Amino acid sequence: MTREERTIVNRSLDKWGVFDALKDSVFLIRQEGVSKKLCLVSPEMESIVLQNKPCLSGLVIGEITKQFTPTLQGMDLFFRAGAKSQHYIKINENAENLVLYGRDVMGDSIIEAPEALTENSFVAILNMRGEVIGVGRTRFAGRLLFQKGRITVTTISDAGLYLRDEDEEKRSKLTRRS
Repeated sequence: MTREERTIVNRSLDKWGVFDALKDSVFLIRQEGVSKKLCLVSPEMESIVLQNKPCLSGLVIGEITKQFTPTLQGMDLFFRAGAKSQHYIKINENAENLVLYGRDVMGDSIIEAPEALTENSFVAILNMRGEVIGVGRTRFAGRLLFQKGRITVTTISDAGLYLRDEDEEKRSKLTRRS
């Protein structure tokens, strides 16, 4: 990892409130075309990865461009590591079902959000139990996120993607059998 990339990662970990929890972690960059994926690798795997240069290794927790964009797995890791982040929204049960089908979040579905949120911020989308079910980007700042009848958070990725892919695979197998 270059010095510039390490700076971006450290600032992001601090922003998400997990710098202390992950400061000694091993991160590797995986180049995919113009995209740089940030992978978390166990210390035991670091030397093996560096010697053998496998195509894939570790848990992809984000993408590095000019800034760090967390993946769903990265966001989940941050919140499991005790993130004290102000970058989240908590939604009601009805909205949870919609987000798991890839839908965006309406303002009247948000039950909790820090007032410090700014427009165009990445946020963890949490269900009522505090579980990360998606990654979103705010369209408004602060109290404007609660606007009734308007989409106020765009869903970027969601946990339902895995379920939808599995259902599609099952349908595909059934179609091939017919």
